[in-house]
Amino acid sequence: MSNLHLRPYQKAVVDAIGNQNAIVKMPTGSGKTFVAAEFIRRDLMIRNQIAKSRRQQQDTDSATVATASTASSSENWSQVSSNSSQPTSEEMTALFLVPTCNLVSQQANTVRAWIGNGYEVTEYRGGMTSPTKRFDVLVSTPQSFLTLQQIEADKKWFNWSNIFACVFDEVHHVLKDHPYRIIAMLIKGWESQNDNNSKVHILGLSASLTYAVGHRAVEVSLSNLCHDLGVTKMISPTEEELLAGGYVPQDDSIETMQKPWDVPKGVIPGEWNCLCSTYIIILSLTLQLWYLRSSL
Repeated sequence: MSNLHLRPYQKAVVDAIGNQNAIVKMPTGSGKTFVAAEFIRRDLMIRNQIAKSRRQQQDTDSATVATASTASSSENWSQVSSNSSQPTSEEMTALFLVPTCNLVSQQANTVRAWIGNGYEVTEYRGGMTSPTKRFDVLVSTPQSFLTLQQIEADKKWFNWSNIFACVFDEVHHVLKDHPYRIIAMLIKGWESQNDNNSKVHILGLSASLTYAVGHRAVEVSLSNLCHDLGVTKMISPTEEELLAGGYVPQDDSIETMQKPWDVPKGVIPGEWNCLCSTYIIILSLTLQLWYLRSSL
């Protein structure tokens, strides 16, 4: 890690994320990108720890196989090698999505400076050559990444099984007819179909979560956003925390969410059957939209 340091409110936000999918709402200029960079750095450290543990386990399994009988040895090696088609932990990468081309280099430079040497941060946007060497973090526009998945389908680097974390910068675009939404649906589809219950650790960032006007419309939009991304936590530092941490407002007001940082009711299934809860959420949103239309 570099000699840069998080402000207290930035550290509190990253600590609050933990291992959950989260949406972070922070005003412009308060350092959302540093939050994302630290989020990625911590997940990279976990990735490396898992890789180390697996190597140690493989060494132990190899030693056990080497001392077993020939028949037993053959059976054990089959078990050890059964997941050879899956990417190793060290090969898994983080994806940082930004909505515009001019943000690719800017955010990539911030991530590089934050996570320090020893990690490869690669940039990709329209007009660039596809990455040809392994990387730890890919910073890309969403449409360019979708194109990569199509034209480089034989490279496991771009498969969801190889991506352990995904950051959506300006996450409110997921609500629109936008490549972000396609990617959110692809992640959800992959997670529902993979056999080993693997998940992509998702972080959404925004200074303004929705463009909806009116309390009920905002609530519906947030419900959609949380459901589409599997979000279980919404985080926003208070105005007092921001100012105490050195943030200088760019206008007269600071818009934050109120604590506790709960997602809208009915979004998270909890102990419900997942299929039933999905229908309940859809029904709830449909009724809310009907209410909005009838009240106009």
